Amino acid sequence: MPRVRQLALAAAVGSMILPLQAFGQDVSISGTISADSILIDLKAHAGDYFSGTLTGQDLHLYQNEPEQPRMRLLAQGSGGAERVHFIAQTEESRLELVGPDGAAFDLRLMRRPLSADQSAPTSAPESPALRAASTQLAAGKSEDDIWSQLAATGTPLVEGEGDKAILTFLYRGAQHNVRLLGGPSSDHDWLSRLGTSDIWFKSYHVPWDTRLSYRLAPDVPQFDANWRQKRIAILATAAADPANRSPWPPAAPDRWHQWSTVSLRDAPDQPGFPVGRGVVSNLRTEDFTSDILGNRRAVSLYRSPGYDPADEDAILLFMFDGPRAISELQIPGMLDTLTVSGKLPSVAAVFIDPIDGTHRGAELPGNPKFSAFLADELLPYVLGKLGAAHQRERTVLAGASYGGIGSTNAALDRPESFGAVISLSGSYWWSPEGQEVADNGLSYVANRLISRGNATETAVENTAGQTPGQMAEQTVGQAAGLRSFIAAGHFETSPDGQYEIRETSRQVHGILRALGEESHWREYSAGHDGFVWRGAYADGLLALFGQSTKSRATD
Repeated sequence: MPRVRQLALAAAVGSMILPLQAFGQDVSISGTISADSILIDLKAHAGDYFSGTLTGQDLHLYQNEPEQPRMRLLAQGSGGAERVHFIAQTEESRLELVGPDGAAFDLRLMRRPLSADQSAPTSAPESPALRAASTQLAAGKSEDDIWSQLAATGTPLVEGEGDKAILTFLYRGAQHNVRLLGGPSSDHDWLSRLGTSDIWFKSYHVPWDTRLSYRLAPDVPQFDANWRQKRIAILATAAADPANRSPWPPAAPDRWHQWSTVSLRDAPDQPGFPVGRGVVSNLRTEDFTSDILGNRRAVSLYRSPGYDPADEDAILLFMFDGPRAISELQIPGMLDTLTVSGKLPSVAAVFIDPIDGTHRGAELPGNPKFSAFLADELLPYVLGKLGAAHQRERTVLAGASYGGIGSTNAALDRPESFGAVISLSGSYWWSPEGQEVADNGLSYVANRLISRGNATETAVENTAGQTPGQMAEQTVGQAAGLRSFIAAGHFETSPDGQYEIRETSRQVHGILRALGEESHWREYSAGHDGFVWRGAYADGLLALFGQSTKSRATD
């Protein structure tokens, strides 16, 4: 009997240890859980890198090490295929799969052989403190003393005068390399080793209003594979910075599910944060089946305290990437705070689960079927649950990254249903297959907007680098009643321009303004960052629907 089939049959038995045949095997197991958990003996060597997927509903996959049971939560099955990346710590590494009785699962992991060279590039210190530490290290000062000196007030190290800070990320203890996930770069930058010590560093010159989150990834596995497979290997080790004093969220299953944060002295306020403890959100989650898409997902419906479906000022908010928006970004708590304080009118919010990465990529950026699901299935269902009448101008789509461009595209697809958009770090570099580059150099969404109004290509072909006011002088637009808040991070640039977010977002905002639409633009000193998005969602809602001031377009 084939080994995979043997494991599938064994898995159906329930709580037991499933040994692999020998060291060096991949993992391919499917079946159903008939007891609390299944233990999988990996037969791994210390340092082995595994990557793959877990498919199933209501599952938890843990990494267990000797004397560290459930050391790390690797995946939480949400019905789709969830990515899994980890490093075996010892030869006794095991996986534990936990789920309800009868839950079906499919676990597929590939063990990737590592390259002989696991080293990282090196660079000279830019930070004055690091240059001094390098000199002290060469003079014989102990690594312990140097580290205590550098990390005395927590990390990253902040130095500088004038209009720029020097922000230096630090790590101690890695053997081969360290990479930065997040922060002021989207390139997963390498940290450099300080001399021959086990102290690693990377410095950036950033504005004093910078806010960001990041993780540090020690000893990221290096192996022979394509660009994407090597890029996402950082997820195997990326975790909160042990020396940082501002973890986010404060409570998390483990350090791999936390981020470390930095808010420099001039970082803007985040309305509604920190979330108050005295208000309990009205939040209910249920499964929703779409006939249009042929799938099922979790949908969570929120009502702010005192929500009245008859209130003509009430907002109906549809938010993508719902589970993350609820648990990590704490959007329900933010809405509680802003509505109770009177800064926002009452809000009903719909948090939409993307199912998994594959569905997210196929549905969110620009899919007319997904737009039809939102307008023809989910919107009527939610209005019925609320007992509310549809008000297009008070119905807003909100999302970040793919969810940002998806909000805009869905509103363009179904303008009769959705009258407002909040787009954060929108992936406006995206285009449907076969429409990658337009002759005028503008993005797919920008050209959709142009064709939607009375503007001509010649009127906007030279929009790059122009202000919205300059564009408006050249362009005759026809307002269609789409109100937008568009934001991006100052650090969201791409060396080759292929995945440019800041400039393409600014371009979309400018064209909206030139076409006579109401559009608000905000650029944060940040990257592609949920820690910033949580406050930006509040900024967007206040700009479009705030009670204290009338909404108006801004440059």
